[in-house]
Amino acid sequence: MTTTLLFVMVVTAVLTLAAVSFNYFSRLHFERQDAQALDSKVSALRAIITREDDFDPGMVSDIQRLFDTSFGFAAAIMSGDRIMYSHHNLSEELSTLLSPSQDSRWVVQLGEKRYSGITEWIEEWAGGEGGTVQLAMDVTHRAQFFEMIRRWFIYTLIASAILSGALGFVFIRRGLKPISRLSKTSSMITAHCLDTRISTASVPAELHELVANFNAMLERLDQSFLRLSNFSADIAHELRNPLNSMLTQTEVALIQDRENADYKEVLYSTLEELRRMSRMVDDMLFLAKADNGMITPDFDDQDLARITSSVLEYYEYAADEKGIKLIMHRQGAARVRGDNLMLRRAVSNIMSNAVRYGDAGTTIDVQLSRVGQWVSFEVSNHGPTIPPEHIDNLFDRFYRIDTARREGSTLNAGLGMAITRSIVEAHSGAIYCQSADGITTFGMKLPVAREPSIPA
Repeated sequence: MTTTLLFVMVVTAVLTLAAVSFNYFSRLHFERQDAQALDSKVSALRAIITREDDFDPGMVSDIQRLFDTSFGFAAAIMSGDRIMYSHHNLSEELSTLLSPSQDSRWVVQLGEKRYSGITEWIEEWAGGEGGTVQLAMDVTHRAQFFEMIRRWFIYTLIASAILSGALGFVFIRRGLKPISRLSKTSSMITAHCLDTRISTASVPAELHELVANFNAMLERLDQSFLRLSNFSADIAHELRNPLNSMLTQTEVALIQDRENADYKEVLYSTLEELRRMSRMVDDMLFLAKADNGMITPDFDDQDLARITSSVLEYYEYAADEKGIKLIMHRQGAARVRGDNLMLRRAVSNIMSNAVRYGDAGTTIDVQLSRVGQWVSFEVSNHGPTIPPEHIDNLFDRFYRIDTARREGSTLNAGLGMAITRSIVEAHSGAIYCQSADGITTFGMKLPVAREPSIPA
């Protein structure tokens, strides 16, 4: 209803503006025509009466012919208070309405008649005393025409407002039906039926983009709820394993009395599981802070090559156990601006992933290079090719390509790459993965640190 009222108000305002504009410019046009006609008659009259000082029959005859050829004109020629000539169409009553102080151009109403006229002073006449010419033109028919037009405009405006309101209500109601269906569909959507989609077949072309965006939103929500469900299941699984382990060991230890060494071994095992759970909770808190923009790196100039070398030394022992060789290539300066501990953690997570999934007896290549205003860090390992449909999800928390895999290792909780992405994004960088022909490459790009200015 509000839309219909607004539509009626707009139509009424436009029609009113059109009517007022038409009335104004039409009146202006006819007033200019009247002024031109009056000026033309006054000029002709001036030429006749300035030929001689006195009226003679020939002059009166010429003046009479001047007005007889034009319908609706009236004239009076006066010398002082004496009326020297009065056309038969100009009544004495009209003359009395015109005072000596009357403007040169005037409009008067006499009964039902309306006159537009001009008063002109002629100095070159009546022995130099001058005289006054009053010339009027009957514009009653024009005034009646504009009055009729004004009434018809009012009637048309009322009828147009009523008709536009009725038609606007019908067409707006019909046009809003797809939106109404969209509203009903959205009201029925819950977390259990996010696979609902709206067909564009019965929707006007103007709403196709809206429906497409709505369906895309449902698709994103469906994927988000699916990941959230898997996330909850993964959290429960990851926390259940250490809890079950501690419960089992504690129950077994309490079945019978044992030596202090046995109790100490149980406590050490429980402590290891608690540390694992603590690390997992810390990782989840880190990701929660990252999701809410609460990670604030301590920015400072860092040498990414030095950080990478330190991390490689740490992973040499794990790589040697699998017969993997670590090789680092460096091209150009690799100075970035960031937090040392966070960058070390990001590099460590990528290296840990490469060592874990790299084939035994192969080589892991670490490439550091500068590309424009970015420092590129890439780690390539030989191993199983990651299917393309999994690439975009590798940086989601608890995501595993093989959902049946449930290793007990702390490093395989599925949070490492999610943490790495959060760190890289906090440093205004980008992280990516490529996998083809048995070679998988994880990389990140970080902004180059500004070069220190050299004092002049």
